[in-house]
Amino acid sequence: MRVRDVVDMLAATWHGLVMATYGVALVLLVDPSGAVLLQHRDEDAVVSPGQWSLPGGHVEPGESPEGAARRELLEETGLTAGELQPLWRGPRPYEAGFPHTVTIHVFRGTTTARQEDVVVGEGQAMVFVPRDEVLDRELAVSTALILRMI
Repeated sequence: MRVRDVVDMLAATWHGLVMATYGVALVLLVDPSGAVLLQHRDEDAVVSPGQWSLPGGHVEPGESPEGAARRELLEETGLTAGELQPLWRGPRPYEAGFPHTVTIHVFRGTTTARQEDVVVGEGQAMVFVPRDEVLDRELAVSTALILRMI
């Protein structure tokens, strides 16, 4: 995907319609070597099928974004995080063809977990990827944007 495509998508409007919004919490989890934990999404996933993304998911009603980040990390990887620091927050139009936006909340955390400690609770795989190899993967749009910012 070209940078211009991403900019166009982020700037998209739905012809003056007010878009409904919901939250997604993502976790940028880094191990002691600097490797980043990435999820290889299922081929039939609604969003970013077959691509690599940060672990995370929807913020449930009444749940804080940090609470959602912790819950999703545990559900998807079996890992718990110590301190999570807010890294970025911003909107992104949803690509499914109807007018609503996603507010993405990204948290950064560190872990002493090793690859063998990771449980694949969702997706095809959950892998610590060396930082210099992360951008070589076919990344979900939001993940690519986030990783290019850091």
